[in-house]
Amino acid sequence: MIKESVSILLPVYNAENNICNNIEFLISTVSTFLSDYEIILSNDGSSDNTYLELEKLKNKYSNIKVFNAIKNYGKGHALKRALELASSKYIVFCDSDMELNPLLLKNFFEIMRQENADIVIGSKRHKDSVVNYSKIRKVISFIYFLFVKIFFSLPIEDTQTGLKLFKRSAIVGIFPRVLVRRFAYDLEVLAACNLDNKKIVSAPIILNPSRNFGLIPIKVLWNTFVDTVAVFYRLHFLSFYKNLFGDKKYLLKNNTLVSIIMIQEKINNYTIESINYILNQSYQNFEIILLIDNYTDTTNNIFNNKKVILKKVDTIPHTLKMRIGAEASNGDIIAFLENATYPEVNWLENALRAMASSNVNALGGTSIPSVDDNFLKSISGLIYSSKLMFGKMALMYTPYKVQYVSDFSDFNLFMTRELYFKASETSKLNYNSLSYNIIKNGEKILYSPEVLVHRHSPSLFFDHFKEIKKYAIDRGRLKRHNFFDIMPSLLIIYLISVIPIFTFNLLIEIKYTYLTPLCFYAFSLILSSLTPLSPLKGIMKAFCIFFSHITYGIFFLKGIFSKRF
Repeated sequence: MIKESVSILLPVYNAENNICNNIEFLISTVSTFLSDYEIILSNDGSSDNTYLELEKLKNKYSNIKVFNAIKNYGKGHALKRALELASSKYIVFCDSDMELNPLLLKNFFEIMRQENADIVIGSKRHKDSVVNYSKIRKVISFIYFLFVKIFFSLPIEDTQTGLKLFKRSAIVGIFPRVLVRRFAYDLEVLAACNLDNKKIVSAPIILNPSRNFGLIPIKVLWNTFVDTVAVFYRLHFLSFYKNLFGDKKYLLKNNTLVSIIMIQEKINNYTIESINYILNQSYQNFEIILLIDNYTDTTNNIFNNKKVILKKVDTIPHTLKMRIGAEASNGDIIAFLENATYPEVNWLENALRAMASSNVNALGGTSIPSVDDNFLKSISGLIYSSKLMFGKMALMYTPYKVQYVSDFSDFNLFMTRELYFKASETSKLNYNSLSYNIIKNGEKILYSPEVLVHRHSPSLFFDHFKEIKKYAIDRGRLKRHNFFDIMPSLLIIYLISVIPIFTFNLLIEIKYTYLTPLCFYAFSLILSSLTPLSPLKGIMKAFCIFFSHITYGIFFLKGIFSKRF
């Protein structure tokens, strides 16, 4: 018998007809060689009665835990959520269809012991494996294997088989950084583990699929390719999986109260969505300070929860509102959350983990576009995440590697209570960002992609350009600016100066020389249009970046000339 504790993670989707029988089979099988185990069932937003079946299993067996996602996000997301509930020394990924007999795990543990490995994965390409599935699947699997072997140099021949065994220490620091939700999450996990010098070995399997898979849809193949390229980019160009943080042990030492401050003009559906996501955080020692402009007597009845504290504020600069919220708070850590955003379930946990393990007093995270955004909103999200639009500040809207930053938004920003009041006392309200004053006070701001929230981007065209206008004015009022703040205004001046040169038919040499910056800018727009891997979205992105630059350039100048010190 294996005496060490084991957590078995199973993603489940639309399996109401067979999930109970499969779990009964899993329990009867692993009980023969595991003495201490738990089963974590992660319902990936099933549209049938799967969740009700999982609840029945949970009520029947004391060692079963259940996570329920509101929407279908993908297998990778389901495993990520399940891992957050796991507490054992060993972690197992297992498909819920039981096409891979869980008895194979007994041999996995033996191989892990013999090889002194950190990870053992089932491999269809192992010399001792017995695999019976279609030739077309074998061809596709072989092509993908070659691609992965060439570009990722993994010491294994198969990444996609659904039975894997991990030492907890090998994966717990990596999984918060996993971004792929559906098609290449296995590869992302294993590539990150390999980069972290974890030993990965293969184990033989027996696979006789009970389902007739048929051809893989073109859309699935394409999305798998896109996700794989994204993993390659993050691995080799961003160093995204380096500088990993510690385990939950940091949280257990100090049950820190976090005050989450949200500033809203009025309560809307986005506000309710955000509050609900916060209330379901994996870390529960927090309070929410909700500052409302349009406050009525009925507003206080919307949230029937002691963690939510509502306060009425006048139409005043947002920095004054932030100060009011901070003064009303009780937490040792203060976090500011933007309107129309909702956090990942481990948002607070990851933030505290990063601050504790890195010994920093200020931390910023990423606001990625919501998966629920429509086409026009998704284009706006692409613009915000573009380096051509915001330079280094784009990391606020798309995940980048862990790094120290000298400039950041006032939202999705964590800091100690002491640091906030120290920084805000030296600020000229509405002109300096918190990040400016934090750096001025000799502190560092750490950026972590694990501190993740989802943002409903403003819709093209009116709402998007309205937000760009406001952001440009606020940036113009700051004491310091980066190149990407100034560049849009220079672009406008340049375009205006082109007119007389061509109008008065000056020397042709001057014309061509003068066109060089414009050609470089146009080339940058073309490169930017290729990143979405969708021709229509790419064209729309490039087109709207240009007009966003024009809008930004005009109102940035207005901000500069309107500031008063």
